[in-house]
Amino acid sequence: MSVKKEKALADLNKEFESYSNLLLKQLRLLETIIEMDGGTVSDEHFNETKKNEKEIDKFEVKLSNDIINIIVLYNPMAAELRLLMAMYRTSLNVEKIGDMVANIIRNIKKADDVKAFQSHTEAILDILIISINMVEKSLLALRNNDMDYAVWTIKNDDVVDELHRSFAKRITKKQLPNVKSQSEIKTFINLLNIVSYIERIGDNATNIAEAAIYSSMGKDVRHRHVNIDTIT
Repeated sequence: MSVKKEKALADLNKEFESYSNLLLKQLRLLETIIEMDGGTVSDEHFNETKKNEKEIDKFEVKLSNDIINIIVLYNPMAAELRLLMAMYRTSLNVEKIGDMVANIIRNIKKADDVKAFQSHTEAILDILIISINMVEKSLLALRNNDMDYAVWTIKNDDVVDELHRSFAKRITKKQLPNVKSQSEIKTFINLLNIVSYIERIGDNATNIAEAAIYSSMGKDVRHRHVNIDTIT
C-alpha cells in the first residue's frame, strides 16, 4: 500500500469515527429530551440538536467526496473497495438517521397536550433505546468487522417493527376514538409520527449492518431471504 493511500484511508477512518460519534451523541440527546423534557423541548436542547444536525449534513457531504477521491486517485484493492463502498452506504444512512431525529424533535414541539404525550413516554423510550442500540452496534460492526453485532442488529429490526405496530394499534384503536379535544388528537398524531420515525431509525441501522457484512464478507444480503444465522 502506498504511503499516500494509507494516509488517506487512515484520515477517512478517523473522520468516519467522528461522524459516527456525533450521530450517537445526537441520539442520546434525543433520549434525554423525551425522558427529561417531558413532552417539550428546552431551548438549550433544541439549539444543540440543530447545531449537531448541521454538522452531520456537512460530514456526509465531505465523507462522500473523500471516498470518491480515494477510489479515483488510489485504485483500492478489492477488500479496500468493499470497505469504501460500505462506508459510503453507511454515511448516507447516518445522515438519514440524523434527519429522523430532527423530524422527531419537530413532532415533539408540535405536541399540544403534554399530559397525553407524557402518558406514552415510557413506551416511546422502549422503542427508541432498542433503535439506538441497533445504530451503535451496526456502526461497531462496520468499524471492527464484528459480524455478531451485525446479526444482532438485523434480528432486532423485527423487534422494533413489532413494538411499532403494537404502539400504533394501541393509539388508533383504543385512544384516538375516545379523544375529545383537537389538541389531544394532534398530540396522538404526533406520537404516531414519532414512533414511525424511530422505527425508520432501526431500518437504517439494519442497512448499516448489511453494509458491514458486505465489507467484511463480500456478501450482499440486501433485499434477499438470507439465513442470517449462517453469517457468523
